[in-house]
Amino acid sequence: MNVEWSRLRILDAVARTGSVTRASMLLHMTGPAVSQQLRRIEAEAGIRVVIPDGRGVRLTNEGRVLADYAGRVARLMMKADNDLHHDDELVGRIGIGALASIVRTTLVDELPAFQEHHPRVELRIEDGETASHLDQLAGGRLDVVFAESWSPSPLQLPAGVNAQRLSQETAWIALPELHFARARTDIGLADLATEAWAACTPESDKHDALTQFARRNGIELDIRHFVADHVTQLALVRSGIAVACVPAPAKKTDAPGIIYRKLMPEMTRDILLLTHNRNHARHVEALITHLTTAKSRR
Repeated sequence: MNVEWSRLRILDAVARTGSVTRASMLLHMTGPAVSQQLRRIEAEAGIRVVIPDGRGVRLTNEGRVLADYAGRVARLMMKADNDLHHDDELVGRIGIGALASIVRTTLVDELPAFQEHHPRVELRIEDGETASHLDQLAGGRLDVVFAESWSPSPLQLPAGVNAQRLSQETAWIALPELHFARARTDIGLADLATEAWAACTPESDKHDALTQFARRNGIELDIRHFVADHVTQLALVRSGIAVACVPAPAKKTDAPGIIYRKLMPEMTRDILLLTHNRNHARHVEALITHLTTAKSRR
């Protein structure tokens, strides 16, 4: 068998991303060019490595074996590059996916110090939902993803994705300042069963976690306002037309127009750092180390 390394890289990308289209995006090639290189691999190796599967392709058993070797070679080449240039100044681009609430807290707290130490590393942040970010992580368009995982409905991760917990927060109830429950120190969902709620959109993990948590406690919430952002939810609370369940506020004291009360029983939110199970460039590894070290300082 005499398959060139440049073509094995392409097979590795198809195996990691699960499609020719995603592999072409990762490699900055066209889809037809990737398909052509796969055919050349098959000619050089004398085996079929992919077969049609609906509108895409899937690896054959032999293709999976060859892709596994290709992945090992890719990791060794990345390690060799990192070892050879370990004294160089870090340079590169890092794609970061995160929910808006995490951008406002974790990222604005931790990224400035990293940027100060590594000014030639270009950080790019993309807001959005975790499902989309996971697709981009698999395809190589994002290098790290910040996600949340709520205790009633833990985040389900696809194969090949590693998760590290950076922090854990308890959920609090946000109430209008003149709410009848303002004298209590904590509050249960049963106390708010007849209230109008502001919550995240039904397609979101946050919405599923809240509704499942309520149903396990025998309550069906009256959710009337669907707003993706917690800041906007709090604006509705401040206006007096809704209550909301939010991650622990930075200052657990009442704000103008809003009172915060501990939710009982507790519901928690984990902030996760997600990375793909592959070797990373040095500047990406440096960011991961910075973030996990920051976690140990908190």
